[in-house]
Amino acid sequence: MNMLTGQEGQNTLRLPKYDRPVFDYVIIIIGYLFMPLGLILALVRFAGSHFKNYRKPANISLLYHVFVGGFMQMMVFVIYMVTSAPIDTVTLITMLILFTVLLLLPASGFAASAAKARFKFSQLAQAYVQLINTGGIRYIGNLSEQTGQSESDVRRDLLYLQSHGVLSADLVINEGRTAAAPQELFQEGLSSLPGSSGGQAQPVPQPAAAPAPTQLPKSVRCPGCGAQNTVSPGQSKNCDYCGTTIAYS
Repeated sequence: MNMLTGQEGQNTLRLPKYDRPVFDYVIIIIGYLFMPLGLILALVRFAGSHFKNYRKPANISLLYHVFVGGFMQMMVFVIYMVTSAPIDTVTLITMLILFTVLLLLPASGFAASAAKARFKFSQLAQAYVQLINTGGIRYIGNLSEQTGQSESDVRRDLLYLQSHGVLSADLVINEGRTAAAPQELFQEGLSSLPGSSGGQAQPVPQPAAAPAPTQLPKSVRCPGCGAQNTVSPGQSKNCDYCGTTIAYS
């Protein structure tokens, strides 16, 4: 069964920083206007699409915007309190520290996590490109084995990469797997994944050949007189009794 359609040739990665549909922008706007509702919508979006590799950076980024929006709303509230009635310095500082800890610190954590998720998917996309275009792999099962992704993840990822022009729209990827895929080319694609060593596969050492057995001098019967004579390996000698030449054999 063919899942996608294809041609040879490697395209430059052209992935967007965050791939956002209209619903994402609606969530961001609501997050800056009314943080609790924006957080609920972001979590709904998170639960419904976070299983997709390419959605993880955008989903985490939604949480970042919602928490920043919440902090801004609290700052508006603080400004209103300061301008409407006197407020002591200790209370003001306490409120600022509280809002920073509850909203800005989580927001900075979400920003860092979104950047890591974006980098991780970029590396995974590069591995797909190398395995398919350079390694010549055309089976979902082999791609799944070499990238550590489930077969359903591989299907979604390839469709996404095709839609953004990273992989050719004519690429043909088959279901299942084949044992004929070149292992040395698999390794080239895997070197792009996060946490990989980036090195090439090391050759398997071959066992050393066993040394030839050592030959020792031996006693040989003279063919002329029948006397025993000691002959060294690879040499011949004259019989000590009758002079007949005796070969080492």
